[in-house]
Amino acid sequence: MKKLNRKDYPELDLILWDRAERLVDPKFAFSIYEQRWRFVDQRRLNAKECALIKALAHEYGHGQMLVA
Repeated sequence: MKKLNRKDYPELDLILWDRAERLVDPKFAFSIYEQRWRFVDQRRLNAKECALIKALAHEYGHGQMLVA
């Protein structure tokens, strides 16, 4: 999977508040989704971002996301 443009995924962009890079590694994005899931407004997730999260969980989490 190629690097992700964080601006294409609004909730990812928001939870990356402390990072400056525009393109992020997919494995890192998955890790950030897991770590900061409590800050993700799930009602605002669009279909594209939901599909991304599902694909990342499949690729890097063996189909699971471990969120606190």
